[in-house]
Amino acid sequence: MALPRDEFTATRRDLDNHPEAVKAQSRIDVADYYGNVTTWVLDLFRLEGDVTAFVQRMGNDGGQRFVIPPAVTSAIGRHQQALVTKARRRVGKRVAADKLARGEQVGNPEALAAHRRKTRRK
Repeated sequence: MALPRDEFTATRRDLDNHPEAVKAQSRIDVADYYGNVTTWVLDLFRLEGDVTAFVQRMGNDGGQRFVIPPAVTSAIGRHQQALVTKARRRVGKRVAADKLARGEQVGNPEALAAHRRKTRRK
């Protein structure tokens, strides 16, 4: 009996058998307005700081399997962090604008002045 040699199965088998690989698994069932359910199975493996994702999509129209390599998963992580940063900045600017509109003081002017004096070019 020969082992399957497709990329999904071979890579998954290698990571399943690696003693230092750490695995996390999720199953998500998504139903549309008509009651059709699509099941997503997400398996993440972390090995030596790299994360490889295995995504399986199963619906009434069949299934698909994808291997997402570490370069792509790290890009997804960077994008996620960038979105969090942008959202926090947006909220911070809105809060500061609201405080200014109410006539409240924003920040600590004494600390800001001290910092500017310390970092001023001589």
